[in-house]
Amino acid sequence: MHEHSFTYVVVGATGAVGKVVADLLSRQGHQVRPVSRRTGISLDDPAAMVEAFHGADGAFLMIPFDQHAHDLHRREEAMAATLAHAVEKAALRRVVLLSGTSVRIGTNIGSGTGAAIAERHLDGLDIPERVYLRGGFFMENHLNLSFVDQAATGLYATPFRPDFATPMIAAADIGRVAAGALTESTFTQPRVRELLGAQDYTMVEATRILGTAIGRPDLRYLQIPFEMAQRDMLAAGMSASFIDAVLETARTFNDGIPWAGEARSESNTTPTTLTEFANQIVRPLYERVHTTRP
Repeated sequence: MHEHSFTYVVVGATGAVGKVVADLLSRQGHQVRPVSRRTGISLDDPAAMVEAFHGADGAFLMIPFDQHAHDLHRREEAMAATLAHAVEKAALRRVVLLSGTSVRIGTNIGSGTGAAIAERHLDGLDIPERVYLRGGFFMENHLNLSFVDQAATGLYATPFRPDFATPMIAAADIGRVAAGALTESTFTQPRVRELLGAQDYTMVEATRILGTAIGRPDLRYLQIPFEMAQRDMLAAGMSASFIDAVLETARTFNDGIPWAGEARSESNTTPTTLTEFANQIVRPLYERVHTTRP
């Protein structure tokens, strides 16, 4: 497929993974139809979605997190139904879905529920070529957990236990795999493909790596009670439903339940280490934020 120009829909085209997918496809000369609120095509508009998918050769799909949803999983169900309808109407031949490794341990597990719902909807469709990319713990989650602001205090505190090693992956690595799966001339992907990053890290190890990158090698990690985390997230404007999902994810993590179902191998290991991510992404952001503040 890479020898010619094709048309691809990219859902979440301005997000961490989708932007990489869209940029790579564009550089290869393909036509990209970006779907996101910023580009004016919303998952809340079924008619616009059908139009965006019409005549496309393939699509990258994902269910975005809505931090303000009154009922997060109901909203995810609606978005998944809209995506599945658009895919079915367009009779797409090739689909790549961003999923998550936590889907393996249940279809109603916290922040992985949206991905599980999307997989279920797509399972009911006749899609000749599809792959569900189940990524591990996103390295970008450290930014979502307010690492940059917290690090200036000398302490990085989250509800995740300090000593349990889990696969951590850079969103860009998932984007590169997704773009490759969409454009390979002969589709070779399995139905489910786990992506486990370069290696596993504990939160203590991650704190040391991130702290060293920003010049704070003495940065300490602290696991905080769920009640404290809930209070902080409510203060940040997140909905109770979204917070419940995040904390349910943290509970499975703290219980020591492995999200990944595969042993690490060449096919599920991606190149970016947390040290590289910290130096390339976290350090510039930290310096920008803390040098511009009075």
